[in-house]
Amino acid sequence: MEQDTQPNTTSGWKVWLLPALFVALLLAGGGWLWHSGILHHLADRQRLIASLRQSGPTGPLLCITAQFIQVVIFFVPGEITQFAAGYVFGTWRGLVFSVVGIGLGSAFDFYFARIVGRPALKQIIRQTTLERVDKLLNNARGKSAIFLLFLLPGAPKDAMCYGAGLSNMSPLEFIVISSLGRIPALLFSIHLGSQVSHGDFLSMALMIFLVLVAVAAYYLYERYVNRRRHSRGAD
Repeated sequence: MEQDTQPNTTSGWKVWLLPALFVALLLAGGGWLWHSGILHHLADRQRLIASLRQSGPTGPLLCITAQFIQVVIFFVPGEITQFAAGYVFGTWRGLVFSVVGIGLGSAFDFYFARIVGRPALKQIIRQTTLERVDKLLNNARGKSAIFLLFLLPGAPKDAMCYGAGLSNMSPLEFIVISSLGRIPALLFSIHLGSQVSHGDFLSMALMIFLVLVAVAAYYLYERYVNRRRHSRGAD
């Protein structure tokens, strides 16, 4: 009795059909947001503040949606949406709405990457960015190191959400770690917006000064550590 040796084309369709639908959905959604002007709206601080103020009871939902979009479509500047959240809702309400929106966006990025896989993700994120994210995640020694990657400024945090979906980290672990790592920078941007709305420029200047001192101290510490390492290597 002859066995059927033909490949199972049905299972092959199932393998790539769902990822293709997800990619098409993301591209279509991004295209609609672009042509409708919503992305430009999110990138304009004054217009976003005006929209949040005029939204009434739906303002918190709009704020959460704005934070979600800026994580999923990561070239939208998050500093603007975070500043606007603090300006309109104050520090603590703005922080809550922002954490919810960013947490949902991070979860979407994570699951999106896990479903579509690396080949499809390369159609959305540049290869150089993915390689940088891979390097950051692969060099992380445990969950505390990944937390630091989200804590430090300059790391491609939103792209890392996609990249983490390709790792062996569980979704819950990643969402908790990434959300906690984002909070200090979030709190700074949101509190800055709140202070500007109240005209508290003295506190704002003091906060900026303290941040600059902390950054300078970290830079000097890194230089000191690197010099010690080089001197030990030379010995």
